[in-house]
Amino acid sequence: MTLTIISIGLTDEQDLSQRATQAARDCDTLYAELYTTILNTDVNRISDAIGRTVVPLPRSSYEEDSARLLDEAEEKDVGILVGGDALSATTHISLLIDARKRGIETRIIHGSSILTAIAETGLSLYKFGRTVTLPLPEKGPPDTVLRTLRENREHGLHTLVLLDLDTEAGRHLPIPQAIALLLESQTEDYAADTLTITLARIGWGDGAIRAGRASELAGLNYGGPPHALIVPGTLHFLEEEALRTLAGCPDDALKGRRTTGEVQRLIEKYLDSCRNAVDELEYRELPRSLSSEEVKALIEHAVRYLDDAEYYAEDKRATALASVSYAEGILDALRLLGLVEFEW
Repeated sequence: MTLTIISIGLTDEQDLSQRATQAARDCDTLYAELYTTILNTDVNRISDAIGRTVVPLPRSSYEEDSARLLDEAEEKDVGILVGGDALSATTHISLLIDARKRGIETRIIHGSSILTAIAETGLSLYKFGRTVTLPLPEKGPPDTVLRTLRENREHGLHTLVLLDLDTEAGRHLPIPQAIALLLESQTEDYAADTLTITLARIGWGDGAIRAGRASELAGLNYGGPPHALIVPGTLHFLEEEALRTLAGCPDDALKGRRTTGEVQRLIEKYLDSCRNAVDELEYRELPRSLSSEEVKALIEHAVRYLDDAEYYAEDKRATALASVSYAEGILDALRLLGLVEFEW
């Protein structure tokens, strides 16, 4: 028999893929775990969409009585529908491991998740560090979040901050309160001018993304959950442009931030190569004669760099700038050696 964990997706029953719907219909018993995230649906609507009765699974049954679910999966095909992607929560991983240990065949039907939907901000998914959850105030201080922000920032990485919720009690941590909790720490890890991105109901029809200074974002109304925050690390120039265009980020919130891009890449590349050259160069015995042909060859080399600069000027400006710098360096060296005369 089989245990199948089926992703619902970010929003509601309409996010169910055809594969997910068919897998659900093939199960003998179908449950829904709806407490790890907030969806814009319920078990009745999900049941109607699938054409099968879906039994709600409370947290206690899922976490404390998982053995019963596995016992059932040894006798028939059991499906568990979960919000977001099937394996985003560690609870589902644990159930999968336990099932495999008992020799139960397992299937995973993947779906949309906040972990990929955040690409809608324009930030590169490859540049996100560890994800962390900011707990409700009564569950403890935000120390882990602040430490994660610091560690990710040291490596130039973005941080996704999930905001805690308790679906069974009907409670969630809204964005303004989350920002206030982080600011109350009064540390350098998160301050009033920290560039922050707010996410409200991403994937829903009325989802909203905003970017700006933390203190300014804290005073806005974001509507209902689910909510999340992103604290960016080092930004590529395309990420900066995306935040302006897609998230309404004001220019003054981006001022003073280190931005990477083609120019930064070239700077780092040439700094490294020139430092290595200085460290490894060897002085040649002097005096050494230099022919006019050799001087002309160096000048021609500089001219070729200038030709490259003109060629790349329109499409690859960073490369053009580097080529001009090379030409200038050769000409300046010739002038300093007294081999040619000109004025800049």
